[in-house]
Amino acid sequence: MHVKRPRLYFWDSWRFWLVAAIAAGIIWRLTDYFLRFPVWDDEASLGLNILHRGYFGLLQPLRYGQVCPVGFLWISKFLINCFGTDVWVLRFLPVAAGIAAVLLAWPVTSRVAGRRVGLLATALIACSLATNRFATDFKPYSLDLLLAMGIIGWALSAIRRPWDYRPVLFLALLTPLAIVFSYPSVFVLGAALAALLPTLWQHRSKARQVAYSIWAVVTVGSFAAIYLTVIHGQMRHTHTFMQEFWKSAFPPHGPALFLWLLDAHISNMMSYPFGGSKGIAVVIAPLVLLGVWRLWKKRRRAELVLLVGPFVLTFFAAWLHKYPYGADARVEQHLVVSITLLAALGAVTLGTLAVRNSRNVRLWSYGANIPVAVMVIFAVVMIGKDIRYPWRTPAPLLAQNFVRNVFQHTGPHTQIVIVNKHPLHYSVLLSWQLTVESHRFLILPDLTPQWKAAGADVWLLHFHFSHPMPVSAKLLDHVKQNIGRGRIAANITRKLFEPFSGHPPVYMQAVHIVPQAP
Repeated sequence: MHVKRPRLYFWDSWRFWLVAAIAAGIIWRLTDYFLRFPVWDDEASLGLNILHRGYFGLLQPLRYGQVCPVGFLWISKFLINCFGTDVWVLRFLPVAAGIAAVLLAWPVTSRVAGRRVGLLATALIACSLATNRFATDFKPYSLDLLLAMGIIGWALSAIRRPWDYRPVLFLALLTPLAIVFSYPSVFVLGAALAALLPTLWQHRSKARQVAYSIWAVVTVGSFAAIYLTVIHGQMRHTHTFMQEFWKSAFPPHGPALFLWLLDAHISNMMSYPFGGSKGIAVVIAPLVLLGVWRLWKKRRRAELVLLVGPFVLTFFAAWLHKYPYGADARVEQHLVVSITLLAALGAVTLGTLAVRNSRNVRLWSYGANIPVAVMVIFAVVMIGKDIRYPWRTPAPLLAQNFVRNVFQHTGPHTQIVIVNKHPLHYSVLLSWQLTVESHRFLILPDLTPQWKAAGADVWLLHFHFSHPMPVSAKLLDHVKQNIGRGRIAANITRKLFEPFSGHPPVYMQAVHIVPQAP
């Protein structure tokens, strides 16, 4: 008897949603790139280091609490020297890496458990808030994702072809590049080395064993060289700041560890695709565990070690207070491939169990495609939101507009002084804007007696967590001693809002003092 199959439309096809997810992810990244969001304080901190140093100077510890791979620093330095400081130049390398990760997601993820797992994992990588955000920031986080994907992709090829030495040799060639451009890639490399070690004895391939030995030596040697020449100095210089800043990302000792682990795995680290400190992570984390269980049950030990190993090694580094774990998605981008692959495998496993006894083809098709459709719609909505509000937070936009509007008519002898250094990131943000706008300025913790005005008139900038009081007589007396009898030509106050940070608003005050006419 002929059974009539239900008619399937183009939107029922997994290929349609694969193309839609990849297209939405790329368009989202390009939209944010061409919107030219104002530089925020973390980008400004890194940019000032690159602007004010040469190539060899970037090997030394960085200022403003920054730790960054030397490969990213050097490429960024080259681009800035050649093309200037426009945000298109600054973010070119991150957005290129982000788009490359979207394009490589399907070839890599579909190798684990077929097209449905690959489809969900690709959509999670392409249409997630975190992966898009960090692909359009002037920071190296998108390179962490791209290089982790490359390592896992070649390692999966080596697992599937245990007789072939070429994937292992490609890993040996990729390793120095990965370590130079992405410090946390060493965790993924360590997991890949552990996953491929048992395969050396499956076919007794001498070429494979030699290639593996070369790869292991290159990994250890490359990391040791970078650690001794660059990483150690950066970490030592920022140790006190990093220990305080990431204290919640280092595991406690004793019984509190179990609650800490629970909180770490339902945090921003697992919040794909919608982001946030909780919320969707409560769904994704159990799916990741289900994916781990699925690989274990299928006795796919090599893939299990490859995908779970980066978590274990990153946690071990956090235990030693060397690298944060579970606190922020930006420093866990090297785990994105593992998170999305395991979550997709868990979701497909759950869907298979739910419809095992059903013969409804459309139900199975919709069950796999609906989550992808939701993610594509989410990306489209976020594109509209970013076009409507083209900034991360209002503070960088306000700082940028303030510098461009207030100081646009300053003369060559005007001196700009940022009086106080706290809060630091606002001083850094203003410093970046003044630098790229070619204004002369100084940052002083206070107007000490040794300071002498270098110009005919002075702009004094400072910040407060409460509404600033009028300029004090003491401050005016100090300025008069430097530039003669002076008067206040302008006294401008702006409120820098930080609605998503949980911090109180910061007020910025700029006072323009000019010589008094005789």
